[in-house]
Amino acid sequence: MNKARKIQCLLVSHLLKEGQIQLNLPGGMKVELGVVQEGEQGMLEKTSDYCWLIANQKDRTVSMDSYNLGLQYLERSGKIIVEDDKVNIDGDPIRILTAI
Repeated sequence: MNKARKIQCLLVSHLLKEGQIQLNLPGGMKVELGVVQEGEQGMLEKTSDYCWLIANQKDRTVSMDSYNLGLQYLERSGKIIVEDDKVNIDGDPIRILTAI
């Protein structure tokens, strides 16, 4: 088993046991991963069909879970690049890049 596979196994094992983890990366970036969601009683519950990810650095945050995708940033902090695959009028696949 190579080093990357060992790390992945350790990370998934931790998520299944604890429900979430926060990784502090260089450059002040934090990545949070979890497999818990709020249950009917307001308590966090581990579920087999739900996961989430939050990455943030300074004034920018990206969050994604099994249902949603979110993006938060202060206007002065930079651009947002959106990539989208479409089919043009001739039926050819095209990629659209939009910088906001």
